Amino acid sequence: MEKSSKSGSRLDRLAAYAGPYRWLTYAALVMSAVSAALSVVPYYYIWRILDEVLAVYPDLESASGIVHNGWMALAFTVLSIAFYIAALMCSHKAAFRISKNIKKRALDHVLGLPPGAFDMIGSGKVRRTIVDSAEATHTYAAHQLPDLAGSVVLPIAIIVMLFFFDWRLGIACIIPIASSMAVMYTMMGNKALSEFMGIYQTALGDMNREAVEYVRGVSVVKTFQQSVHTFQRFKDAIMRYGKFASEYARWCRGRMVAFVVLCNLAFAFLILAAMAINGGIEAADPGFLSDFLFYVIFSPLVAILMMRIMYSSEDGYKVDDGLDRIDELLAMEQLPEPSEPRMPEDMTVRFENVTFSYPGTAAPVVDSLCLTMRPGTVTALVGPSGSGKSTVASLASRFWDPQGGSISIGGVDLREIGSANIARLESYVFQSNSLIKGTLLDNVRLGRPDATPEQVADALREARCDDIVAKMPDGLDTVIGPGGVYLSGGETQRVAIARAILKGSPIVILDEATAFADPENEHLVQQAFERLAENRTVLIIAHRLTTVRDADCICVVDGGRIRETGTHAELMKEDGEYRRMWDDYQRSLSWRVAGVAQ
Repeated sequence: MEKSSKSGSRLDRLAAYAGPYRWLTYAALVMSAVSAALSVVPYYYIWRILDEVLAVYPDLESASGIVHNGWMALAFTVLSIAFYIAALMCSHKAAFRISKNIKKRALDHVLGLPPGAFDMIGSGKVRRTIVDSAEATHTYAAHQLPDLAGSVVLPIAIIVMLFFFDWRLGIACIIPIASSMAVMYTMMGNKALSEFMGIYQTALGDMNREAVEYVRGVSVVKTFQQSVHTFQRFKDAIMRYGKFASEYARWCRGRMVAFVVLCNLAFAFLILAAMAINGGIEAADPGFLSDFLFYVIFSPLVAILMMRIMYSSEDGYKVDDGLDRIDELLAMEQLPEPSEPRMPEDMTVRFENVTFSYPGTAAPVVDSLCLTMRPGTVTALVGPSGSGKSTVASLASRFWDPQGGSISIGGVDLREIGSANIARLESYVFQSNSLIKGTLLDNVRLGRPDATPEQVADALREARCDDIVAKMPDGLDTVIGPGGVYLSGGETQRVAIARAILKGSPIVILDEATAFADPENEHLVQQAFERLAENRTVLIIAHRLTTVRDADCICVVDGGRIRETGTHAELMKEDGEYRRMWDDYQRSLSWRVAGVAQ
């Protein structure tokens, strides 16, 4: 499939996504144009009927051509409809292929993006870009594009018809048409409108993204009896969207009123023209009345045409904006993948002088970091928030590629191993794990889709999930989430650990996996950790220092660098940063809420 380019025309960009079905798009344009041309022919036969009726009136029985002309008008009407239906059939088939290819190409590209990129741009924004852009192009290619082709041919046919019978009445109809087209050009032909539409869509996307974040935190808002103003970013997004929507409405208001009025003024101009002509032309003109009646019948078609052109132009701007957003998504750099992936011989994970900065930032989050994690050992990263611990874990899973240094497994650089192999070698238990809406069996099977129910049950047992399974009304077939059973944060963590145990990867990364666990759940999660860590290379990120006390190596991270390294006992002897963190943590355990009883 050819690549869509911003520099190409709208039709060329859509045809590029249609692939081998592009001929259907062009066929739809041709047939729609033919349909538009045929649609004015019945009016000619209507004029002939009027002319004949007025010529023989009141002796209507002598009118011999009424039936023939009526059948001819009907025949051309049916033929016009047939061509239009055929055009829509072709355009819809091409539109479905365009929509499918946009989604397929965008999703294929997204799958190759660094996983960490979704935290930067937001998964909701990516979804909206793909879905909304595909829907906009589908509607335009299926309906507006054929109509636009007809709207190009129809004015020519209309002008021919307007001047074919009486050029004077034709000019009377042309005046409001030309005036309305001038007004429409000030709306749709203005470059500022295209720029405004892009800003408008951006504001809409920001508001949708912030709305999702607000809904996620609505329980906190209710608990503390706060309002939407507490979520300043959501409020600002709403205000920005409202501002742009209001400006757009005010900008279009006067022009839209003028456009609609002018579109429907043709009849008034015909009346004025008829009065002027009858006052200066001899009354012996027998065909004038039939011509006048024809223009009265024909002029509403002009208003319908102008409305169709206007809405087609507006939808065209939406399509351009959607295609531009898809192009921006496709322009995001993917992770390079090796043509011949290499597999490491052992599971030693090594960071060598690794430096990394997030896109759009200058200061490094990880700075010249060196770290070695050996098989059968547990390495723990501790330190203050924002010190770079989670970033180190993300780099170990190749959520990003570092700008400097290298990360390897068994001496093989991650970039040479490839993302697919890294996913098989590593299991990642996140700080905030998500369970899909499905059965408990399905959720654990994400770690290994071909696992049997017995193997899933064993993994749950090893992850200390016996109490979770016991309360499930349908056992492993119990649905988790809406319409089913809800799990607490600690229970969700244990299910995630069961998933990792089932997967059986030799490298395990645990990022704040006890963050949402209560004391009882923390004890069970800790037991699950111990089972998961057996004979594996394990990296743990933790704030609760008691969970990493028995780690083989504890690294204190601050400012993107490792400041201290050793076991718990060794670090306690050094009286350094770790010792201070441990003492602070122990004091925090003795904190109590003090108050005065009334």
